[in-house]
Amino acid sequence: MQGGVRKRGNTWYYYFEAGKVDGKRKKIERKGGKTKKEALVALRKALDEFDKCGSTVNESNISVSDYFDYWFKEYVLINCKYNTQVSYKRIINNHIKPNLGIYKLKSLTPSILQEFLNEKYRNGFSKNTLSNFYGVLSGALKAAIHPYQFIKQNPI
Repeated sequence: MQGGVRKRGNTWYYYFEAGKVDGKRKKIERKGGKTKKEALVALRKALDEFDKCGSTVNESNISVSDYFDYWFKEYVLINCKYNTQVSYKRIINNHIKPNLGIYKLKSLTPSILQEFLNEKYRNGFSKNTLSNFYGVLSGALKAAIHPYQFIKQNPI
């Protein structure tokens, strides 16, 4: 996305193109400050906000292990039946934490998760068990985006 700054009178303004609405180009222009440097800083900040659609999610440095503890306490214990809690706890403690627990939640990638599932498959786990692993990962990572806002995108 392109933008720029310009001086009008004694004030610097920043501007950028927001996209087309009804075939017409939309340009956003705002007061940036008294110096060119202030206007460039304001432009950079405005472009970042525009790209995030106003979302102010700052990705957390929480580890996967700590996040799954948090998710289990805040979601699973409240919303799931006892047998589901036992099953999820077993999957988290025996499989997810030992293999993925050292990563930062925000650094998980689809390839890391795929390698995890492939390794479990090569070790003889059934498709049904793999589906359970996937379900726990998917549900927890979806909650990490909304409502918890630890990450911006679901890597699974």
